[in-house]
Formats: sequence, structure tokens, C-alpha cells
Amino acid sequence: MSTGKIIYIDEDSDDIELFQQFIDDKFELTIIKIENDNEIDAVVDEILSIDGDAVITDYLLTEKARVKFDGQALIEAIQARNMHLPCFLLTSHAPDALNATHDARLVQSKSIPFGGRDLDEHKNLFIMLIDKVIKNFKSNRDLARQEFDTLSAIDADQLTAVQKQRLIQLDNILDSYGFAKAPLPDELKEEKHLVLLAKLVNDIDVLIGLRK
Repeated sequence: MSTGKIIYIDEDSDDIELFQQFIDDKFELTIIKIENDNEIDAVVDEILSIDGDAVITDYLLTEKARVKFDGQALIEAIQARNMHLPCFLLTSHAPDALNATHDARLVQSKSIPFGGRDLDEHKNLFIMLIDKVIKNFKSNRDLARQEFDTLSAIDADQLTAVQKQRLIQLDNILDSYGFAKAPLPDELKEEKHLVLLAKLVNDIDVLIGLRK
């Protein structure tokens, strides 16, 4: 089973090996090992260059590496550039992680992937959770991209005001997924939202016969 690409971040070689065993062949897996003096921006650049479908990071990245950030800070930096990329925070220090995170749903106990056979049911549920989150992420991203491609294939002067507004919305959505600059027509880049709104109002008035 391989429904997506997971990026796993940790500073502990033993935990990395355990996580590899946990994932097995269920997902495509890329490992990023945190080393002494790694800078958070460089790590984020590496993560986003991989084009993964989910990120799972250890919380206390400072236990065996000399760095100035933890897993929660890393997730915040990732989502500042791709707000939709699914992220999970693995921890043996749940109270600290829960206090630090902006979203308690990110936090998962390290005992689930690293525990024994008595946790098999929890392991399976975690795999199902990752799989479902990845599928939703990819579906929403692909639908936005497809709709953008369909609308952007229309000549800009043939687009209705509603279509222009939607195209700009989709451009913003794709930006929030971390895409490179989408090929929005120059005519639309120069239009202000108020101009689009005025055009839309005018088109509606014409349709209902209030203005010729």
C-alpha cells in the first residue's frame, strides 16, 4: 500500500530506524535527519523541495542535536509556506507538546509507532489516519489545480466577472499550497478587487435590465 509520500524528521538514529520499521511499505518514506547547527529555514526548504504529502516530525529535536528549534516550530514554519500540508507531531512529552502547539490534533504519542505488538490496533488506526488525511489533501489540491487550469485556458477578455474573481481566488489557494507562481493572466494581476466587484455589479444590473 502506498497512497502518498511521508517525510519524517528526527535527530535520533534509533528512532528513525524504528519509524522506518513502522511505516514498512505502507507509504513512500523520505527521512530528514536533524544534525547539529541545522537552521530551520534550510530544513523547511529541504522538506518543501521533496513535494511530500505529509510531514511527521519528532517534537524534541534538541535531545540529540544542537539546534534552536523543536518540532512544533518546524511545523509552524512549514505551514507558513504551505498551510495545507498535513503535519503530525510525535512526542513522549505530550503535555509540553500540547501546550506548545496551535492545533492539538497534530500531536501523536511516540508509543504508537514505536511500541510493541500490544499497540497494533493503535498503529493501524494511525496508519488509517495518515492515509485519509493524505487523500483529502491531494484531492483538494488537485481539484483546485484542475479548476484553475480550466479557467486560465479561457482568454482573459472572454472571462465573466465571476470567473475572473474565481480565478484570482484559485490563484491565492494554489499559492497557499506552496505552488510556484501560477500563470495568472497579466490583465487579472493588474485588476483590483474593487474593480472586479464593480464589474460584477454592473454585469448583474445589465442582466436584470436596470442598466443598458
